Formats: sequence, structure tokens, C-alpha cells
Amino acid sequence: MALATPTEAPDDVTALRGRVRARLLDQLLGNGDGHVPLGLVHGPIADPTFTSHGCPLRLPSLDGAGPGAGGGGGTAPEGPVVETGVYERLFLDLGPYAPGDDQIEELGTPGGPMDVNRPDPKTKRCAQPGERIPDAYLAKPADLSSTTPADAGIPAGYTYVGQFLDHNITFQADAEFDRNDPAKTTNYRDARVDLSHVYGLGPKTQSFAFYDNVEAGKFWIDPDREYDVPRNPQDVPVIADPRDDNTIITIQLHLAFMKFHNAVVDMLKGSVPDASLFTEAKRQVVWHYQWMILNDWLPRILAKDVYDRLRKIAEEPKARFPLFNPDPAKPVALPVEFTAAAYRLHSLPVEEYTLNDVTTGHLFDLRRPFSRLRPSRVVDWRRFFVVPATGSHGGDAPQTQYAKRFDRRVIHGFLQMPPPIDSPLNWLENSADRKPLPKTAPYQDQDYAPLCSIAIRNMRRANSFTGKHGKGLPSGEAVAAAVFKAYEIKRDPYTVQDFNLTKTAGFTKDFANVPLWYYILGEGAIDEVKAKRPDVGSLKLGIVGSAIVGEVIFALVKADPESYLMHNASADTKWQPTLGQKGGTFYMSDLLRVAGTV
Repeated sequence: MALATPTEAPDDVTALRGRVRARLLDQLLGNGDGHVPLGLVHGPIADPTFTSHGCPLRLPSLDGAGPGAGGGGGTAPEGPVVETGVYERLFLDLGPYAPGDDQIEELGTPGGPMDVNRPDPKTKRCAQPGERIPDAYLAKPADLSSTTPADAGIPAGYTYVGQFLDHNITFQADAEFDRNDPAKTTNYRDARVDLSHVYGLGPKTQSFAFYDNVEAGKFWIDPDREYDVPRNPQDVPVIADPRDDNTIITIQLHLAFMKFHNAVVDMLKGSVPDASLFTEAKRQVVWHYQWMILNDWLPRILAKDVYDRLRKIAEEPKARFPLFNPDPAKPVALPVEFTAAAYRLHSLPVEEYTLNDVTTGHLFDLRRPFSRLRPSRVVDWRRFFVVPATGSHGGDAPQTQYAKRFDRRVIHGFLQMPPPIDSPLNWLENSADRKPLPKTAPYQDQDYAPLCSIAIRNMRRANSFTGKHGKGLPSGEAVAAAVFKAYEIKRDPYTVQDFNLTKTAGFTKDFANVPLWYYILGEGAIDEVKAKRPDVGSLKLGIVGSAIVGEVIFALVKADPESYLMHNASADTKWQPTLGQKGGTFYMSDLLRVAGTV
């Protein structure tokens, strides 16, 4: 079969779907190009061994090629299915570092040292929008022609792919700022990279909610408002995770995944029994999503040497990661060093986005959560991802926007966020808890709400986690030393002096150590400065952030009994993506194209 390539693109989305449908069926049925047959699930969707996500814990197959084949046996285990998890510490023996609230507030206040684009204090007030971020601070590659993810920078849409993945694997609904025991804190996600926040309980259980009761295996999308997710009369989204409605971009990503699933269902129709359509489509969607996360998202943000090492370990069944190796047979406990520090990539967003030809605005002004999406607010994904041109779009493609580089600075708007902050279900009225700005801030006689600063929230939450040595996550220096030892890297951690956390830099007193979240955000940027390059941030995380983020995400997929990596560990013929423009690859732009959203 001839495969579409970037230089030989199909004329339109319909033609592309025809190609990928044929390729998908070749793989599913074992025809043509020698692709591995996936096998069909026995019986109806009402099989009692289904998990609460609507799919079997192990997919039985007609030919033994489904997930769980080989060593996994291919049948569902007995006993209850655990769909939630807890948290844990990655570095059990490291002592805590919990800076006081006064130091945290000096660091994370609007207008303070973390504010990358504060309003000019000579002419503006702190509450006003920030200034435009200079282009030099954007994660834009020097060579815009590069199509290799590791060298192609971070288009703005990937900022929200990262947030979308976060919603998939972790949901701490009852988080507190006072005290959190990781082992007793429930993760209301199963920590699998499986789109559970899109699929919910599946059509078997939630057909009344967001599944189509007429077209088998599909999500229901309002035919009169196909540009928005379904909503109830109060405009609450009828989706599996309301957090995806937090921003105008994440909610449209959620919709794109729903449409991608429906497109895959259409490809499978006529070749798969209706009772199996949902399961087979979901498996294809999830495996392509997993491949995209590991091969499109991660290489954009991880240091290349770390990424290459982790990918090799992930693809070798018996190889172990240096730090994090969850047991496939047990519920996953996510490390709090990951959830409360390393994966809080709040350096990436910019303050203003151009959604389409007619709408540009501040991220928080473009749309309020729990409100219907207006046609003028529909995202043109070509402005957020690099999408190869096809005949379906006339004229020149719009300019792609890019994320901000990694450094220890975040946008002004993130330091005074509007509610809701954690969840649309909990409208936090933090504006009532206001206080004067710290004296170290450049604005006089003005106040702010500390808990509306994402930086203050992150560091206070990190302080809340308990351990055998006390409250607080380990310091950045302590974790860096542990990572360097595990990776056999001979170098010293950066210090408070490297991070300018001293009285001479304007603080009331020296920091004793560097907060872990702050260290990880800034490590790569300090690497750049040490290498005599401009102090404008880094395109990727440093070694410590790359190791923790990379290990956790790779390990979650490798340890998932239903993942494509687990399948490939025992299959004679390895699975590879079939729905990309180029065979064997699948990028976010491919997902959007198959979904019909570009």
C-alpha cells in the first residue's frame, strides 16, 4: 500500500481517512503489508470483566495478539478492578525542605522575581495585564524546517497536550495546603496513559451521558454545535473530566480526541461487529495516543541524552529505569516529586493567543469555564501545531505560535489567576483572602491574593506532603544529587547562589535551599547561561526534570498491561502506528487531521 508522506499529502481529509482506514484494516485483519492482526474481542460490550472505563482489563483475542497476549494470557483476571491509586515518594531517604510562607510569597508574588512580563510599575498597577513576552523567550527552533520533534521546538498547542496528559493520569480532588500524606491521598485516576478522562466509564455504563445511543461505539456530539463538546442547559460540559473545561484550548483538545475516536469507529465499520466497535476503536486510539506522547511530546521537552536513554529502556522488556519502576500487577502510586514539582510545567504558557483569523486575546479572557464555546472562539489548530499543508486549505498557512521557554519565570497572569483555579466544580473565591504585596515587590500600596498565584500554590502544596523526615518535598539540590548518582553523572547540583535566592538578589533573607519545583523549571536555563548563551530560558528541561518527567511517563506506559509497549514486549510482530501521514509515525497534527479538525 502506498503511504501518504509530508511531500505527497492527500488532497483532503476524506482522502486521508480512506488511506488510513485501509491501512488500519490491513493491520486489524492481518492482510496486505504484513501488519500484525490485532484480533477482535469475544462477546458483547456487556462482558462482566470490563473495567469501569468500559474496556476489558485484558482484551481476549481470537488470535492471541491483543494486549496481554503471551505472558499476559489474554484473559481478564478474577477479582475487583482497582481504578484509583495513591501517591508515593520517589526519594524516600531525602529530608524535606519547606521554605516559609513569607519566602514563598516573596518569590511567587505578582511583580516578583518569577514574573516574566510584569506591567511597568512606573505607569501601571500590578492588577493590570502583563507586557508582551519578547520573541527571544519563545521555544521556537532556529530551523523552522525541522520536522523531527526533538529539534522542532514547542508549538503552543503542546503546552496543553501536557496539561491534557496531566488530567489523564492524576486527579487529587481533595488536595490541601496544610497536610497531605502521599500514601493516604487518593488519586482519582488509575495513572494509566489511557484517556480515562475522555472515555469515562464507557458506553456500557454511561450511554446516558456522553455516548451515542444510535451510532454504535461513538461519542455523541451535538450536530448543531459540532465545534463544542456537549453541554447541559447550565452549559456544564457533559464530559468525563470537567477540568478539561478550564481553558479554551484544553476543552477543544478534548473535543478533538472525541472526534478522533469517532473517525476511527468509521474506519472500522463493516469489518468489526458493532458490539466490538467501541473496544477496538478505543484500543487503536489509546495506542496512537501513547505513541504520540512518548514520541512527539516527550522529545520536545526532555534533554536529548536522557530521552534517548529512557526510550531505549522502555523498549527493552527486561530493562529497568534508574528511579521509577511500577509493578504492572498493582495499582500505580505516582511520585509526588513528579505531580507536585517536576510535571508542573507552568513556565510554558504565554499570556496571549491568537485563536483564529478573527480572535486574539488573553488566555483567561477568551472564555470563562462552564460557558458555551462561541463560533468565533474555535481554535485554528494550524496556529498551535505545525500541520503539513494539504489541498483542503487554500492560501498561506497561518503562523504557528510557540510556548515560552523553560526558565524560573511564569507569565504575569499566572501569578494572579482568576477563579476557578483547581476545578470548575470548586469556584474558589480567593479574592477574599487578600493582603498587601510583599515589600520586595516593585508596586507600592497594592494588594493581591496569594492563593491566586500558581507559583505560591505550587510551593505551598509541595510543603504539605509528609514523609518519615517531616513535611515538605526534598530540595532541588538534594534531588539533583540523587538523580546524578542514579544516572552516574559527575557534576554538582546548582545552588541558591546560581538561582539568585539570596539577600543580595533582593530577598529579605537567603533561602536555605532551592525549592524542587523552582529548581526543575530553571535548571535548563542555568545550563544555557553557564554555556555563555543568552539568558532567555531553555528549549528543554535540564537533567533532573528530564529524568523525573521522562521516567514516570515512560514507566506508566511500559507497566500498563494494556499498552502498546506491553503488547510489543511479547508479540512476534511489533505494533506501530498506522494513522499518520507517514507510516510508523503519529504526531499530534495527524490526530487533528484524522479527527477532521484541520
